[in-house]
Amino acid sequence: MEWDLLRTFEAVARLGSLTAASKALGVSQSTISRHLARLEQSAGSPLLLREAPLRLTERGSSLLAAMQPMVDAALAARSALEDTPELHGEVTLTTVGEVVRWELTPRLPEFYRAFPHLRLRILADNRLNSLAAGEADVALRLARPVRGELVARKVLSVSYAFFAASSLELHPEVPWLGLTGSLAEIPDQRHAERAFSTRPPRLLVEDIESLGLAVKAGLGVAILSRDLAERLGGMVEVAPRQIGARSSDRLPPRDIWMVVHRSKQRVPRVRALMEWLARGRSDRR
Repeated sequence: MEWDLLRTFEAVARLGSLTAASKALGVSQSTISRHLARLEQSAGSPLLLREAPLRLTERGSSLLAAMQPMVDAALAARSALEDTPELHGEVTLTTVGEVVRWELTPRLPEFYRAFPHLRLRILADNRLNSLAAGEADVALRLARPVRGELVARKVLSVSYAFFAASSLELHPEVPWLGLTGSLAEIPDQRHAERAFSTRPPRLLVEDIESLGLAVKAGLGVAILSRDLAERLGGMVEVAPRQIGARSSDRLPPRDIWMVVHRSKQRVPRVRALMEWLARGRSDRR
């Protein structure tokens, strides 16, 4: 069986569309369709249901699980070729935009003083870019991964609370604001939905900093990290009972994890990035 066909199938299954797979692999969408057709012809049955979004058939799910070791091995082979003691080339980090703006950007001069010949590429979005497929070398994630050949290290615990603008009048029916899109499933939003289950949100946004700015503008209350609230200013921490929230007085902290694929953790330039990230977070504590 041709590796190109399997690689195409894995990209489509992981990214959820032919268009995204076409862009990621650098081939035309017609090539993607042709590869899938040949693979399904070889399988003798459909592997994908052409819906929006695409869904795997039972046989497609079995194939994806069976080929995961091949994907890992391909990445390990690439890493072996890249493993050099000289810190040259490009290293890619993926995380959410708030971490880039508030924490990483101010420290970039320090990174380039330490590693003048490295090129750092930062993917600042909420999508879980695939470390297994080589889209990124290191990730800072809001949840610890539970599948795949990934190594995770907790680098920070972030504390949360309910916040409101200092000028906002508080009462049990005060509007609440939350998160949507790719952030709709994170613990903050789930906790807010439970706490305000008797009333719908006034505003949902797909950006944590925008949520903080909306709270600062007096549009309503929201769950924010204490660090973000302090940076933005103009807000006060409020007790759940003041705003009609069904919640305990203390929200559980959320951990931030530094994640790397097992096959890449010893590549010198990747290790350099990981040590720089860990050092900066330790300095903050």
